[in-house]
Amino acid sequence: MFQRRFGAARPGLQLIAVEDAAIPVTVIRVDLLAQERKELPITEEFTLRFINEGVDEPQEIAAYLGLETAHVLSAAAEQLSEGHVRRVGPRGQLALTPLGSDVATTLAATRPVLRQLPISFDRLTWELGDYPERALIEKKEAQERDLTLLPAARNARIGLGDVSAADFNRLLKKSGQDTLQVLRIHKVQATKHRYLPVQLLVYGDETRSELELAVIIDDELATEHGFALERVGAVERLGLKLGPAEPRPVLDEELERQRARATDLQEDEAPSDPARELSGGLTALVTSVSVFEHADLLAEALETAHQRLLIISPWIKKAVVTTDFISKLEKRLRAKVQVTIAYGIGDSDEGSDESALRRLRNLAQRFENFTFVRVTNTHAKILIFDDQWVSTSFNWLSFRGDPDRTYRMEEGTLVRIPGKVQEQYERYLALIEDQKRE
Repeated sequence: MFQRRFGAARPGLQLIAVEDAAIPVTVIRVDLLAQERKELPITEEFTLRFINEGVDEPQEIAAYLGLETAHVLSAAAEQLSEGHVRRVGPRGQLALTPLGSDVATTLAATRPVLRQLPISFDRLTWELGDYPERALIEKKEAQERDLTLLPAARNARIGLGDVSAADFNRLLKKSGQDTLQVLRIHKVQATKHRYLPVQLLVYGDETRSELELAVIIDDELATEHGFALERVGAVERLGLKLGPAEPRPVLDEELERQRARATDLQEDEAPSDPARELSGGLTALVTSVSVFEHADLLAEALETAHQRLLIISPWIKKAVVTTDFISKLEKRLRAKVQVTIAYGIGDSDEGSDESALRRLRNLAQRFENFTFVRVTNTHAKILIFDDQWVSTSFNWLSFRGDPDRTYRMEEGTLVRIPGKVQEQYERYLALIEDQKRE
């Protein structure tokens, strides 16, 4: 979905990652003077209408309305107190004040009011934000969810100079609250600091070692936030880098020929679905997999595998093996899918997170159809689910959570030939058994 909608948002760059992130937001309380348009009671409204048309005697207005004169006198008295009506002439006829003429035209009363309103202030763009408070989370929760905390534009207190009446009115109009118009801001006070969960898009160009960022809010590209990230130097402040990728694993000659042919056919087609039907009705059985597509394939495997699932990855990080990952894996196990996960490189587990390893070990103890293995040394990065095999340089279970925040433009190959997939499945199970550490 992200590749299809936002893959071309940065011309010349490739979408290489989508990260869960959070924007710093402060909930502020604002004391303001506003002009409120208030709908009139029906008797007062028609009293003003008739006065505006030259009918200035209460008895005459009452006759037109079919009411007792006392009702019209009461309505006129209310409008007199609001400054919309005045008495004129020897008989005390009713007339409109200039303000009353405006009210009669708009059929609503306008009055100044003092209000105290809570509103969100986006500290990345340094402006008011239209974010409901229920969508905001505390910093502790954002950290527990391993969200990338985006930087603020300034490390300063939010003051009167940062909030204008025009900003308020823009948000009020956007939300359909057109009965209130802010005239002046009197006081701004911060009440709580929160974060808004968003998606962070990472674009890269390996030839220039260049990264650019964009933000998705409510499934839409937030253009101003992209500009703000560039202004604050977010790539450098977050410590993001683009490093060289390992070479793509080369397949046998027959598969490489099919891959090359499929790649030629795909050149003018959107790369959102590696298993799509290509031009001329040819179904791609061997296709290239771009760096961004790997995460989608892993998600597909966790959600759809119904016979087997094999993952080989040198390291395992808690940023990938999340509660959601474990939940989806458990559903596959309960559906009787045969699951094998193998990891390990070198003599220690220094590159893996112990909490993630522990969660997988616990799951393996509960399900006989789950084999979780530490091997002596594996450089392979393999995903096999049902009749799909992905050979790649992509670290399936540690592509998130790298402390040096380095992205790599890994490339892989997706094979959908059942015989070939079965052959590789058996091969890797044998290798795992051979390298298994007791």
